[in-house]
Amino acid sequence: MDNVMRGYEIKFNVYADSQVEADNAANMIKNLISDYASRGVAITGRKISDAVEKWKNNVFVFNYFK
Repeated sequence: MDNVMRGYEIKFNVYADSQVEADNAANMIKNLISDYASRGVAITGRKISDAVEKWKNNVFVFNYFK
């Protein structure tokens, strides 16, 4: 069985004041993933899911997004 990871595109909406703001957010996420990949660290779908689950109720994160 082949356990090679592949890249998958994910799409979702984000609230923004403009398309430029939304594109900037997407580019920042892509750049973060690329930066870690260049250092040999894979940011996988599972890791993103786990991070969101752990941080979604964190008071500092909540207050930042509020």
